[in-house]
Amino acid sequence: MIAQIPTQIYKSDSRGVFNSGKHNCFATFNFEQYQDLSRNAFGSFKILNEVILAPQQRITRFVNSKTNVILLPLFGGIEYKDNIGNEEFLRVDEIRVLAADDELKVEIFNPYESENVSYLELEFHMGKQYYKNYFQQYKFDFNKHNKLHSLFEVERALGFIGIYDGRKTGSFKLRNSKNGVFVFVLNGAFEVEDRLLEAKDGLALKETNKIEWEALSENAILIVIEVPLKSLDA
Repeated sequence: MIAQIPTQIYKSDSRGVFNSGKHNCFATFNFEQYQDLSRNAFGSFKILNEVILAPQQRITRFVNSKTNVILLPLFGGIEYKDNIGNEEFLRVDEIRVLAADDELKVEIFNPYESENVSYLELEFHMGKQYYKNYFQQYKFDFNKHNKLHSLFEVERALGFIGIYDGRKTGSFKLRNSKNGVFVFVLNGAFEVEDRLLEAKDGLALKETNKIEWEALSENAILIVIEVPLKSLDA
């Protein structure tokens, strides 16, 4: 008998949509006014937003205390600034990881004159910390296709990214089988554990220690995140 893995698909066309004159935001999980019982957070993974920012526009967000924040530019670059003195320009091959012990005011600016920029914003609940307002930048590259590259590590959440040629396969083994795994497709299409995922679709899986996938298009990109499902405060 084939074991059934508990899963939930988060289709891109069902995301919460926030539009304004200066930016668009597409929320995979419940966010602000967008609330749906089928879109609850996945364990410690609380926010997954795709943001598109118009030229020469800036937006401000207040990040809750005890939150790990990850910013990943998808197109162009963004200027980052917060109220505790961090300020940096992030390109598409860079990622910003920070831990807000206290409430944090974050400002994102698109410095380009005529081009939109886009980025992912991910937030995780933060457990007890021995440091305060951790702030780190990482660089990564796609020189090697058809493998996962380490993207970030916050608490017990681990992130990886990979670009795959058509019909190439991949797999991921969890470090802790009590965790869950979340897959998000940035570009192209994949078959993940017999589920079709297209661009900006997500898939949450529980009660498994390994997942497998096959790329269905050229230069298909996915993010794989191992997510703690239990409280981090214990």
